[in-house]
Amino acid sequence: MTHKFTALATSLLLAPAALFAQETAPEAERISMSQAIKSAQSSIDGGVLEAEIETEGDALVYEIDLVRGESVYEVTVNAATGDVMKQSEEQLTSFLSGLFQEDELRAAGTARDVLMTALTELEGQDSTWIEEVSLDDEDDRMVYEVELTDATGERELLIDATTGEITPDD
Repeated sequence: MTHKFTALATSLLLAPAALFAQETAPEAERISMSQAIKSAQSSIDGGVLEAEIETEGDALVYEIDLVRGESVYEVTVNAATGDVMKQSEEQLTSFLSGLFQEDELRAAGTARDVLMTALTELEGQDSTWIEEVSLDDEDDRMVYEVELTDATGERELLIDATTGEITPDD
């Protein structure tokens, strides 16, 4: 009985450590957001609407929504290897149409190079990992809202989808 209790207690004590390791260790073992986007775009040649890193099952993946013409695709990229795991065309039902407005679809197609240049600049800074990128209309201009972690902690920035200017998200 004591061995079962000890094993259970040890499991309960180690579980939070395992979860913490899963959240912190992948940064050293994962590809960057810009690499994941390039990988997704090698599969579907499109502009970025949204991209985020998340856990799917027991794997860390990037989920990237790309637009090509009037079609939206979701591409899942393995965060450790950069391999495209799956892709699917999303139907622009009334629900998705509400998420992706026509001007966002258009802007994503034209902002490809601007976004990649800005992401590469941000990722070039020490200990910077981009967690999420999302295209949005803010104050009548198209911007990418970027969530990242760096040496100072978590923060949010905006990337102007036309000029590439990076500013704090106030």
